[in-house]
Amino acid sequence: MELHLTVSLTGSGYHPAAWSVSPLPVGLGVAGLQAMARTAERGRLDAILLGLPIGGAAVGEAGGANTMQLDPLPLLGSLIAVTQRIGLGAAWSVDYTEPYHVARVFATLDHLSHGRTGWIARMFGAGSLAPLIGRSGGSDDPAAYCARADEFIDVVRRLWDSWEDEAYALDKPSGMFVDPHLVHPINHVGAHFAVRGPLNVPRPPQGNPVLVQEDPTMRIGRCFAAAMADVLLTSCAALPQAAARYRELHALAVDRAQRPEPPLILANMMVVLEATEAAAKRRAAALDALVPPAPGCAPRFVGTPEQFVELVIGWGQQSACDGINVLPAVLPTDLDALVDDVVPWLRRLGLFRSDYTGSTLRDHLGLARPRSQFAGSVERVE
Repeated sequence: MELHLTVSLTGSGYHPAAWSVSPLPVGLGVAGLQAMARTAERGRLDAILLGLPIGGAAVGEAGGANTMQLDPLPLLGSLIAVTQRIGLGAAWSVDYTEPYHVARVFATLDHLSHGRTGWIARMFGAGSLAPLIGRSGGSDDPAAYCARADEFIDVVRRLWDSWEDEAYALDKPSGMFVDPHLVHPINHVGAHFAVRGPLNVPRPPQGNPVLVQEDPTMRIGRCFAAAMADVLLTSCAALPQAAARYRELHALAVDRAQRPEPPLILANMMVVLEATEAAAKRRAAALDALVPPAPGCAPRFVGTPEQFVELVIGWGQQSACDGINVLPAVLPTDLDALVDDVVPWLRRLGLFRSDYTGSTLRDHLGLARPRSQFAGSVERVE
């Protein structure tokens, strides 16, 4: 059994009171985030995920909760510059943009990072964003919403595939910059989008950047996510529920038309790590006294690194997840404990890599590189 470990980063941590106790300077903290990205890479974690919500008060509400988050896309770009191997995922909702924009941005980021990016395709969040943005983001009917999201993601993937791998010729003797036989319009006309294509960026190094989705609460959403995602993030409160959800998602993924392998399932877990259980409980209680976490937040672990290793092993052995997406309660404190104490323990048990064996995020996650949907097609750009 080899476990996958990712970490979600935000300004000062995933507990809403983290800002008041974090050793990081109060403010935007870009330099701190870059330093933490290097720490995560030193631990040889699979990926850093950006843009997952912080539990607490809504943005703009009065109180002591820090809900401020930098835009994950330019932040991902800044982390490309200070890392070399670790994967980098960023959230972008399907509700307030166009498939062409998403395809172009992530194709570009995948080239800049040499194949290390993932798109966290956020869904079912339009209700909370609508008052901030000023317009509705989608249908209130879950079936209609999923139908639009399905078309959205399908168009994005077809745009990524619109350049075959060999299309970028750059043959100076013949004067051929791009082989027109290997660049294809997608000519998509659907219920929600009409996109001719092709993309104006060559095919990403990974073929398709990794598609990450959060596990929806509604069954229709889970059916959609199980069919589409490369990686699914679940948030189950305890082992029995997590194991049941794992079985359900794998059952729903049997007829995946988009990908041959089932999705990797990572369990979201906020962590408070200390040398002793008593110290961890004291720190968690002090944080909760400042700002209680909102209901429905990710499951939380409070204890020692050794106890966390035991929990991770137990969840893996009981087929409750393929790994953990760690949400450090306070940054960099709990990230440092993860990298310096938890990861070495997992390595001693033979459950986590000592070094990267590949160069892309798909390599780290053990995901195959998909072949272009248009490979072998005679249709070309006119």
